[in-house]
Amino acid sequence: MTPTVRTLLVTPLLGVFVLFVLVFGGSPALAHNVVENYTPEPGSTVTESPVDISLTSNDLYLDLAGDGQGFGIVVRDSQGLYYGDGCHLVEERTLSASVELGEAGTYEIVYQFVSADGHSLSESYTFEFAPAASHSPAVGYETPAECGVVRELASEETTPETVVTASSSEGVAVEQEPRDPILIVGFLSIVSIAVVVWVVWRVRQKRNGN
Repeated sequence: MTPTVRTLLVTPLLGVFVLFVLVFGGSPALAHNVVENYTPEPGSTVTESPVDISLTSNDLYLDLAGDGQGFGIVVRDSQGLYYGDGCHLVEERTLSASVELGEAGTYEIVYQFVSADGHSLSESYTFEFAPAASHSPAVGYETPAECGVVRELASEETTPETVVTASSSEGVAVEQEPRDPILIVGFLSIVSIAVVVWVVWRVRQKRNGN
């Protein structure tokens, strides 16, 4: 094998190795996002409705499409009834929503987000609702709402994609189906480089009469 051919083969292969180390060796170092600021705070007492909910993490949320897909906030009371319109907003490190509450009592906030490392996580916590006597309770439903869908027209068997089963333990993240775009892009890059190396090798083989 001539020096030129050897150089053409070794250089791309070295690039593949470096790319492999950067992608597969570096990915485990990426940690899941951790929610640092809660509104309302876990275990706190809320007196106003609607309640403004915000969950701010230590890193940017991964919202590649910019439409909040894979994110969600649902609120339910101690009877298992759901409140809110199913809509939420994702802004950099904050996931938020506004929800009308029903009767006084204990409520659970269940939320899902896509971490900066590409993993979908779900957590939950509770708070107390103690409204004034003038409070008009909102209607609770047996199934969560879906943003943009009129409640009366929604099927009772249909649940929004953002609804997840969360850990009842406060602050404990439950990893859902892994979706790591970094690994996917890295794998496709490695395959592409390997194809280029093979094509160059075949061309050189034919020119050398092999």
